[in-house]
Amino acid sequence: MAAQQYIKGDYSIDIGAFASLLCFLMLLRWHKLLHIGLILAGILPAIFHSAGAKRSVSSIGTAINITASKENPQMLKQASVLATAVALASQAMASGYKINEQSASGVGNAYAGRAAVAEDASVVFYNPAGMTRLKRPELSVGVTYIDVNGSFEGERLNSAGVPSDFEQGAYGDGGDFVPNPTIPFMYYVRPLDDKAAIGLGIFAPFGTHTDYDSNALVGGFADETKLTTIDIQPTFAYQLTDTLSIGVGIDIVFASGLLSKQLDTVPFVPEAYVQGAQMQLDGSGLDPNSAAYLQQQAKIDAISGLNDPSYLGYDNKFEVEGDDRGYGWNFGVMWDITPVTTFGFAYRSEIDLDLEGTAEFKQNQGVEIFAAELKGHPLLDADNNGIVLADAAIAAKNGELFGLSEAQLLEAVQGFSGEVKDQDARVPLTTPRSATFSLAHSVNDRLQLQGGATWTDWSVFKYFDVIATRSGIIDDISGLGENYIGHIVEKWHDTWSYALGASYRVNHDWLLRAGYAFDESPVAEKHRTARVPDNDRQWLTAGAKYHLNDDISFDMGIAYLLIDESDLNEYDYDLDDEVKGLQNATGTYDMDALGVSLQMNYRM
Repeated sequence: MAAQQYIKGDYSIDIGAFASLLCFLMLLRWHKLLHIGLILAGILPAIFHSAGAKRSVSSIGTAINITASKENPQMLKQASVLATAVALASQAMASGYKINEQSASGVGNAYAGRAAVAEDASVVFYNPAGMTRLKRPELSVGVTYIDVNGSFEGERLNSAGVPSDFEQGAYGDGGDFVPNPTIPFMYYVRPLDDKAAIGLGIFAPFGTHTDYDSNALVGGFADETKLTTIDIQPTFAYQLTDTLSIGVGIDIVFASGLLSKQLDTVPFVPEAYVQGAQMQLDGSGLDPNSAAYLQQQAKIDAISGLNDPSYLGYDNKFEVEGDDRGYGWNFGVMWDITPVTTFGFAYRSEIDLDLEGTAEFKQNQGVEIFAAELKGHPLLDADNNGIVLADAAIAAKNGELFGLSEAQLLEAVQGFSGEVKDQDARVPLTTPRSATFSLAHSVNDRLQLQGGATWTDWSVFKYFDVIATRSGIIDDISGLGENYIGHIVEKWHDTWSYALGASYRVNHDWLLRAGYAFDESPVAEKHRTARVPDNDRQWLTAGAKYHLNDDISFDMGIAYLLIDESDLNEYDYDLDDEVKGLQNATGTYDMDALGVSLQMNYRM
């Protein structure tokens, strides 16, 4: 079969050029490789102790206690160790918030043709139909470390429309805002007979993590964004004919998320800005008695008096956390079109999640907000600058102070403290469907070519919403209505990614790989956000497999990503997707990444 042709014997070729490529990519981030070794040192001993030794495994919340040896070929020990590590996975190198890094054997070919190749147990993820091609029980376990460099340069307008240049020293560029993630994975396949096989995978299918410095220019839109998933996937495969296999899997996905942003509840407006706005209005030629002039004058009057330096920068921080469990399914077909050409198809369903948790203001006592409509209120705004306790402003907005007697009003005002209590909330999220088409063709006994394309249904991701599920005032402060605390317009579009790769068998012990991929971003420039500042990317990859003996092999892959510069022009939006308020962040992102993957395969 095309995906399983191996050559026996010793062959020697000059692989200096290939080794040079590996060394070049490694030197780009050489100091990061030690980190991977330490991670593997922690994970692998928990799963692999010595060849032929008995093992057992426990997955999250499930007692799977399977004994394994060469004589009794069942395995997997302490998968809970790896499943816990999977929870650390975050922003990876695929577009959107999808994680491609599911095996080191796939990295070397830029994941080209993975649905048509069955060379180790990672086929559980790429195409479960390929499990029938593995004739012995097999365990594959590994880790990917990604070194991401990200920077942002730009400008901010605060909620009063004042540019960040007027708030010297208050803001920064956000730092290197993408933490470097570590992504473990584990797969196990066990043939039941010569036609059927079962498998189990534990991996992270989706994830993202951006974390800006607390004074970032984009902090009013995004401080930290974190999505973590763990997928436990049991699978079954059956060989229908000598050339055709099918497979199906169930995805049990545990997800948790965190969204935070900085709050500028009282904007800083220097006197120079107010004077400049007044001079511009007076020189506009508008009739001072006209409605247009009076409207602009009212806006200028509203923001005068906000020049206290204590209002510089951000005043507070909002955060919401939640988690959920969701279910999906996947299906695959693997067909040997000819003895040397294999076609693979793999489909993954969408998964509906509702991340439920708590929304909070980090500083929740004595919270003040700017409410222009209450400026000069005799009881609520003694300083005549529009700065009012948050609970007082919401009570006035909701009409709770209307119709009260003077004594009742005074009593109500004395009861306001600016407390903003935590509020139960949820963040709905639907992960995208995907369909992968792959081809693998063996040119001869040494060289195999791979190619593939993947369609991803990113158009399901239209909004990043935070919705209150219990009464409180956080949703009232947002001013969106309908219990919405946050409403981020994403409106992603469906994408295609393409990959080409080649594998060259040097001899019985060594296999070399190389690949290229183009990964289209689902993000439209109009709706690019600071939470996921995504753009198109290209992959350059290389890798190798080394057979220690007939039972144990190791894979290594290196991928360098060239990511297009990304322009940002982000606003707040109302529920009709119209721009809401004056807050704005503009600028340019520059990012690149290098990933290194290591994997061990054990055939029992």
